[in-house]
Amino acid sequence: MRLMKKAGCRLFCVGFESGDQQVLDNIKKATNLVTIRQFVRDARRAHILIHGCFMVGNRGETSQTLQTTLHFALTLNPDTAQFYPIMVYPGTSDYAYFQQKGWIVTGNFREWLTPEGLHSSVVSNPELSYGYLVDFCDKARRAFYLRPRYILGKVWQMLVRPTEAHRIIKAALTFIGYLLAPSKKRETTA
Repeated sequence: MRLMKKAGCRLFCVGFESGDQQVLDNIKKATNLVTIRQFVRDARRAHILIHGCFMVGNRGETSQTLQTTLHFALTLNPDTAQFYPIMVYPGTSDYAYFQQKGWIVTGNFREWLTPEGLHSSVVSNPELSYGYLVDFCDKARRAFYLRPRYILGKVWQMLVRPTEAHRIIKAALTFIGYLLAPSKKRETTA
């Protein structure tokens, strides 16, 4: 990682996906929570930023594993984080799994995108509906980004890394816009 930093690497975008080991095993992530924590420590020592991605609604997901994932994200404290409902694609094992369960709510690919052109999850199971997952992601973003520790860390980062100030301010303005207009809660129908 130090060599990567010397070569100009600024940030890793990492698909952590879940903070629950059983969920990681269910999706065949081939990693574990101990390795993830060590990776984050190593990246910090090399002064490489981390954007952590967390995908919810995976096989075996429950409301408890969602909370475990949020706690894990807060504990890892990556530079930035993204929380989003699972998106499955035809031809993948997840698509076949969710289709067999009857949890793919539409075959109309036009409904796989939001009106803004963003990906829209079409998975909705009885325990964790699409609306529930979207709500969780909205709450997780707020919990992650509105922590006083996080905000003070960003102010400090702008002071010690002035080259990051523009990116941080732009991201903050985007997030404020998001807070004013949270995700639309909609259920897709077949």
